[in-house]
Amino acid sequence: MKMMTTAQLSDYLKAKGVRPSAQRIAILRYLMENPVHPTAEKIHEALVHDMPSLSLTTVYNTLNCLVAADCGVAMLTPDSRNAHFDFIEHPHAHSYCRSCGAIMDMELGGVAPGNDCCCGFHVEHVDVCYRGLCSDCYSKLN
Repeated sequence: MKMMTTAQLSDYLKAKGVRPSAQRIAILRYLMENPVHPTAEKIHEALVHDMPSLSLTTVYNTLNCLVAADCGVAMLTPDSRNAHFDFIEHPHAHSYCRSCGAIMDMELGGVAPGNDCCCGFHVEHVDVCYRGLCSDCYSKLN
């Protein structure tokens, strides 16, 4: 993804109806520039050095706001312990390794957001997560 300036990120949030703040811009920028499916804790850990007043509660509240305002941020819940977050630049599925916990992007088959499927249903969001074993964990079993 092309790096966006602070002004561009601010305009992006305003266009989505979200009041831009330094924390919201920093969290959105982190998600856009780090497609690693981080948890709120990982985002907080990455940003708190440069933003010492940033609380974990603010990170959670901001992530929930970005998801609810359809800012391109998705909450992934592949396991019952942790929510992970992803900036969705283009529609894709995810795979989750039940052994090591790795989350990876996968090509999305079928109907994509913005399209209608055969029964006239208009698709707005797609959330597909394949669960199993990554190649490293699978090879350890065989």
